[in-house]
Amino acid sequence: MYQKPYGLLRLEKVLVLLVACILAAVAPSVAAEEKSAESGWEFGVAPYLWALSMNGNVTVKGLEADVDLSFSDIWDELNFAVMLAYEARKGHWGLWGDTIYANLGDSNVDGPRGFIKIDPTIKALWQGLGGYYRLGTWDLTDDSGKKAPSVTVDTYAGARYTYLKVELDFNGVFKNRVNDVSKDKSWVEPLIGARTIWDLSERWTVTLAGDIGGFGAGSDFAWDAFGLMGYRFSLFGEDNARVLAGYRALYQDYTDGSGRDKFQWDVTIHGPILGLLVQF
Repeated sequence: MYQKPYGLLRLEKVLVLLVACILAAVAPSVAAEEKSAESGWEFGVAPYLWALSMNGNVTVKGLEADVDLSFSDIWDELNFAVMLAYEARKGHWGLWGDTIYANLGDSNVDGPRGFIKIDPTIKALWQGLGGYYRLGTWDLTDDSGKKAPSVTVDTYAGARYTYLKVELDFNGVFKNRVNDVSKDKSWVEPLIGARTIWDLSERWTVTLAGDIGGFGAGSDFAWDAFGLMGYRFSLFGEDNARVLAGYRALYQDYTDGSGRDKFQWDVTIHGPILGLLVQF
């Protein structure tokens, strides 16, 4: 009997997961559309897939590993992050949330002196929550007779919860002399940022956003930035959905303990993202 290759099976699971996220995002919009119109609230839900690269240093129980996983490394293992962003706004004030789950691993990296191969396995959850204030929307031109390009500016603040489970499996000539190590860590870091939404035409948009955080509370320092190109179309109403494609990077520098108890996460996660925004 013919069996599908393992990589193809994992790819199908990723695609099924994306479809499930999209259905979960758009299904509530039908029931909520009338209610939101009456209350003045506006809602948005955006499921994404994030294809990852990872660069930086990870230290677990005093053992440091330089991690450098490229797009090809991640693609070979079909490791993805599932991201779900959501927000609610009434007038100038709004609430936002951002959930990311990532499962990375099974790619060899060099150890602290280059003669040990390490198989890192990293399971991570990032949960951001906060509020934002819409400063306003300004037209960029005075084109009469058609929609003028405009820019919307939001400022936001909140906190990001991070949970990491890091396992370092040592291979090579010193495998029998070095024990595999693992560690769970979690922390909460404050953040502040800004977002701009550029409506270039009736169909095309560009979103640019970024924030900084940590400041010694939770992590020592962190930043997050992304840029998205969007195409607007009608799904359950008039121009209420957008296909989004772009790039995102998240950096965190967190240290806890010292010596043999030291844990450090000094890593940048980055890569292209693809998603669907539904507004209702």
